[in-house]
Amino acid sequence: MRPEALARIEQRLRAGADRDGITDLVVGVAVFRNGKLLVVRRVPGDYLGGMYELPGGGVESGESLLEGAVRELFEETGLVARCITDFLGWFDYATRTKARVRKFSFLAEAEPGEITLDPDEHDDYTWIDADSLGALPMAPDMREAVDLLIAEREPGTAGIPPGSRGR
Repeated sequence: MRPEALARIEQRLRAGADRDGITDLVVGVAVFRNGKLLVVRRVPGDYLGGMYELPGGGVESGESLLEGAVRELFEETGLVARCITDFLGWFDYATRTKARVRKFSFLAEAEPGEITLDPDEHDDYTWIDADSLGALPMAPDMREAVDLLIAEREPGTAGIPPGSRGR
């Protein structure tokens, strides 16, 4: 996807979050290899500990959503994003300390490399497909997003069809 298109998408996403009074923004990054999606497991004792999710995290002050996605992918997995290829959608959720957080998910192509987890955040990773998704513990909103992403993934496409992006 062209940088100008991603910049326009970001403007709309941030305007929507502002309109809805949401200031806490998080990004998730979907990376596929050999037809399988990378998910990471949160450490026990953390919020949603033991649950699998897409790599990602909070967007820092002054950082674009795309910069946050690239940074978080590297920090959480050691993978370097070659490029962000698509916006996949968003959902809102609450944490122990925040009433409303908006998570934006992006599809990225990553450089080849080994996964290196931050042991303070994640203790396991796996590459999943539709057959292995059901066996993993996930928060309901994450499971829905990952299920759609895997189910709609076809060779040569960017993932979730446009009609399914966001709520």
